[in-house]
Amino acid sequence: MSETEAVTGSDVRSGGCLCGKVRFTVIGPVDDPHICACKHCAKRSGSPFQWWVGFPMPGLEWTGAEPTWFDTHPGKTARGFCPDCGSHIAARDHGDDTVIGILATALDHHDTDPDLVPTNLNRLPEAAPWLAQAG
Repeated sequence: MSETEAVTGSDVRSGGCLCGKVRFTVIGPVDDPHICACKHCAKRSGSPFQWWVGFPMPGLEWTGAEPTWFDTHPGKTARGFCPDCGSHIAARDHGDDTVIGILATALDHHDTDPDLVPTNLNRLPEAAPWLAQAG
């Protein structure tokens, strides 16, 4: 049995951008669902934080167009977005082919998938000071 055949239905998720041009499927377990309040996430999203979920990179398949990538941390991290509607989709670290970061809101069923519930809040010291901050 191949690794893909052993995956349960709950380990297969799809998603994409607002206009539908960028589409993807991820297969595998959820890794480190978290909220990030770093300045890059805030500036890129126009929001005080973003909700990230990791997946195994080998389980990612772009089923529509691949996003446009921008190095937010040159030589370290690139962020993917739709060149047409501007939706933020993913992040990848240069030199790491094991994990892809997907914005939870880019997943089709982010609002009903209990495995996506954030388990921590990263970069709390960088968060907007007016946010209620729980430890």
